[in-house]
Amino acid sequence: MNDTPDYISKKQLEIWLAKPVAERFQLALSTIDEINKQTEARIKKQNPDISEGELRVEFIRLNYKDDLTPEYMQEVVSWIRMKYQKLN
Repeated sequence: MNDTPDYISKKQLEIWLAKPVAERFQLALSTIDEINKQTEARIKKQNPDISEGELRVEFIRLNYKDDLTPEYMQEVVSWIRMKYQKLN
């Protein structure tokens, strides 16, 4: 859904591009970090007793389900579970 008028989108882009590259980079990283925190909070809210390893598994599934083949996803899930099993 895009309900932002074109002239507003253009102004937003103009403001964004007027910022120094380092500031744009920092803002982008901050935005990604905030989105990741919100995703983790949603997973924890839906699964209050979830372990750290399973939290990582669900995070990967949510974010990369459309980008990874089922076979590769299973490899990643197995690796995460093995890693967190060793930490416990």
